[in-house]
Amino acid sequence: MRIQVILYSYLREKLPPDANGRAELELPEGSPVAAVFEQLSLPRQVAWAINGVAQRDFDLELHDGDEVRVFRQGAGGVDFCGGS
Repeated sequence: MRIQVILYSYLREKLPPDANGRAELELPEGSPVAAVFEQLSLPRQVAWAINGVAQRDFDLELHDGDEVRVFRQGAGGVDFCGGS
């Protein structure tokens, strides 16, 4: 399955500069959110959302086409639903 990942703030440094904080990941069907964090070496002390809904459960199963946005903890001025 393919998912979209958007990283904000200092987390963007986990991707190449020309990616502008965006990546498409290929993961096995039924992978949990934790797989995204492992693949990108993201710290778990951050805020994140799936398809615009804030989440906390790293065992939550992802589905093809999901969008995962990851923010630094306490990031202000960020709209989970699409703004930056």
